[in-house]
Amino acid sequence: MTTADAGQRSSDLASDKSNEIDKPAQGAQAVSPANQSNLDMNAIIEPVAHEMKLVEEWLTTNLIDDSAFVGDLLKQLFMSGGKRIRPLVSLLASKASLQDESVDPHHCKMSRLHIILAVLTELIHSASLVHDDVIDKADTRRGKATVNKRFNDKMAVLLGDLLFAQASICLARIMNPNIVGVYGQVLGDLCSGEISQMRQQFSLKVDFDAYIQKSIGKTASLIAAGAHCGAILNARDNLVVQSLKDYGLNLGICFQIVDDLLDVTGSAASTGKPVGGDLKNGLITAPGLYILERQDDISSRFAELIQKGKIEEEEGLQEAIAIMKDYGGVEQAERLAQSYGEKARQSLAVLADSPARQSLSDIIDYVLLRKS
Repeated sequence: MTTADAGQRSSDLASDKSNEIDKPAQGAQAVSPANQSNLDMNAIIEPVAHEMKLVEEWLTTNLIDDSAFVGDLLKQLFMSGGKRIRPLVSLLASKASLQDESVDPHHCKMSRLHIILAVLTELIHSASLVHDDVIDKADTRRGKATVNKRFNDKMAVLLGDLLFAQASICLARIMNPNIVGVYGQVLGDLCSGEISQMRQQFSLKVDFDAYIQKSIGKTASLIAAGAHCGAILNARDNLVVQSLKDYGLNLGICFQIVDDLLDVTGSAASTGKPVGGDLKNGLITAPGLYILERQDDISSRFAELIQKGKIEEEEGLQEAIAIMKDYGGVEQAERLAQSYGEKARQSLAVLADSPARQSLSDIIDYVLLRKS
């Protein structure tokens, strides 16, 4: 595989992953309480702390429209919380892939292009969230009013478009055709992932392949792009580029599964959105798919709640959530998330030991702990 091949669509590995989705990796373990103290986000960020500060500054500067009104919208968007996992992964992977025995690590400094890459990744993510809120008719995100709720759908769509436009400018500044190809495919994956999700609403078909493909489109494709494009900028060999792409893809799938778990096990206070919101909208994710797979009285009752629209009412919704918790849906989905987390960790083996590589590993544990 040539370096140019790293610009292939981020979902190329989907068929390999979907063949294993019901076979969690042997030895995949949840993070033990003893290790939780090692997962302080400040410690994870530390290897790229300076660069992350620049990302925060650049997200709201040098935009196409620098009016006060747009500035207020952006402040609401970028100061409403979030851990910036996507730009963090991009910066850490860029720094980790700079580490090489032939290079003095004390002289390894990331260029301005690596920071632009991280900003670009977060701009695309933020734009997709703004558009998602319109599609989902969401009133809150991270506990605060969405742009469409605060103003209207038209304003939210235009703000999302503005962010996509700014991301395009960032992409042009990088001036690397391979990376342009990667992010062009990411935009397509985001749209196809959303379309796939719409088509699967209220579906009782147990199709884990479709679930993983949708997760790649909506989440993993962008994380994978950020994870391996820094290595392309660093002119690393194909093994490193592909390994970081695999890392990002598996981390992204893990992240989406945990997000789906939080819709069942989380709280409105911790997630910033109503519990069971996805299920109420007819989105059957991993915990529900495992229940439907049982093909017994429990799965029949779960299917009935969906089929007859009872999950759209509070009583039926709570019953469906209880079924997923009490009959193995949540537990099996947790194992599935852990499996993809371990696959992501194994992909880091090609990198030299460094604080940045350790942080990439710690992010996996951080993501898995979100379900608790």
